[in-house]
Amino acid sequence: MSASLALWLIWGLAAALPQYGTPRTTSRLRAFSKASSQPLKDLPKSSTRRRSINGGLAGSLSTAVLLKLREDQAAAQEAALNYRKLSTAEWRERLTPEQFYILIDRGTERPFSSPLYKEKRAGTFYCAGCDTPLFESTKKFDSGTGWPSFYDRLPGVSVKSAGLGALVGLGEELECKTCGGHLGDRFNDGILWSVPTGYRYCIDGYALRFEPKNQV
Repeated sequence: MSASLALWLIWGLAAALPQYGTPRTTSRLRAFSKASSQPLKDLPKSSTRRRSINGGLAGSLSTAVLLKLREDQAAAQEAALNYRKLSTAEWRERLTPEQFYILIDRGTERPFSSPLYKEKRAGTFYCAGCDTPLFESTKKFDSGTGWPSFYDRLPGVSVKSAGLGALVGLGEELECKTCGGHLGDRFNDGILWSVPTGYRYCIDGYALRFEPKNQV
């Protein structure tokens, strides 16, 4: 092939490419680029509507759950405040003499005197003063001490730390978190009964009210 013929072929191909190849290729690339970079507001309305609905539902649910938690917390705080405002005379009217002696006077019942000491049915133990759930029957065990014993508590039980006294077996006082009533003491001798927490919640039975599981 001569040099002049080669130059002619190259010139012909160069002249043909802009007309047949480049525009179509460029057009497809531009269309693809435009679709890929299309902003959310330019998407079909059905797509944006679905996203808006889903986002709105999720936001409403999370807000509802948060509001319910805040309402429950506020109700619990209000209940605790109201119970703690009761006078001694008002507590005496609400409670039996045995309950008043334990919860308000912070006394200790005689061992083996409470009917709940031998309670073995499935259910929940509540505060006799304000009905706050305190213990589950599944955490109760027979300690042989004469007082209802548990190895774990529900959130309604508050522990007043005895500091170093707890280490030498003096125990830590237990209170109802709602009304502040005295419940008993917590000891760290649970290892003697091989309980999983290592604690023995020694409770005055007259500070409790029991509801069997089928009635809860």
